[in-house]
Amino acid sequence: MNQVVPFVADEVHPLAFEFQGLNVSHETILEQVAHNIRLGLPQAMPYEVNGEVVALVCGGPSLNDTVDELVEAAWLGAKVVAVNGAYQWCVDRNIRPSAMVMLDAREFNTRFLRTPVPDCHYLLASSCHPKAFDICRGRKVTLWHVLSGCEDEVKLLEDFYWKQIHPITMGTTIGLRAISLMRMLGFCRFEIFGLDSCHIEGKDHHAYPQGENDDEFKFAVWVKPEGRDDLAKRFICSPWMAKQSQDFIELVKERGDLFSVNVHGDGMIAHMVRTGAQLQEE
Repeated sequence: MNQVVPFVADEVHPLAFEFQGLNVSHETILEQVAHNIRLGLPQAMPYEVNGEVVALVCGGPSLNDTVDELVEAAWLGAKVVAVNGAYQWCVDRNIRPSAMVMLDAREFNTRFLRTPVPDCHYLLASSCHPKAFDICRGRKVTLWHVLSGCEDEVKLLEDFYWKQIHPITMGTTIGLRAISLMRMLGFCRFEIFGLDSCHIEGKDHHAYPQGENDDEFKFAVWVKPEGRDDLAKRFICSPWMAKQSQDFIELVKERGDLFSVNVHGDGMIAHMVRTGAQLQEE
């Protein structure tokens, strides 16, 4: 049975912080960063703002319900940018990604890269497993930096790049980091798909099989705008989902004047955007 925990959009229940730790050791991160920055690949740098639209494709379950909306956005000229397994999901539906973004440092996530797409730009975090770069040999690849909170990693990068680094640090998940990364690259208009931050009844945790998430702890949260109990809504989350929703709120509060977002689907983050709950103050 799911544990029921009250949760208002601008408050973080302690369970939400369960997912803050790294899924590999600092030592592994350092080894992989040290290897990858020496591959001679360009690193992501800030660009001037452009007027193009990014259709950011994340892996939440609502993705399967918004295929037509994504296809329409692509036909209207949006650049499809897919993260992790959403990349293959797009390929399987003949939706060609312009870019693929990956963050996770674990080796088994290299499976997300197996299918090459001509002219796709692969934006791989410098902390990704070296096999990810092996798979992408011959493709267009750019490094970006995450920073794991380890001072040795900061020193390593600053020494190697003569302090000319532009890390993307806000948020615990690839979906949120991708927003900031693409904004740094000059994109400020986002149509976002599959950024749910919740389980949806009758669906899996992702729009595609992802076994490592099958046995996650789940609990209930409530989200509502201030003074609007009629718009309160209950969602079922895993800890990383609750943390992602809180990180999204912080991202919008701190940098929301730098970009616009339209979140598709019926997930928790879409509800927060539509009702204003993410901007609620104490």
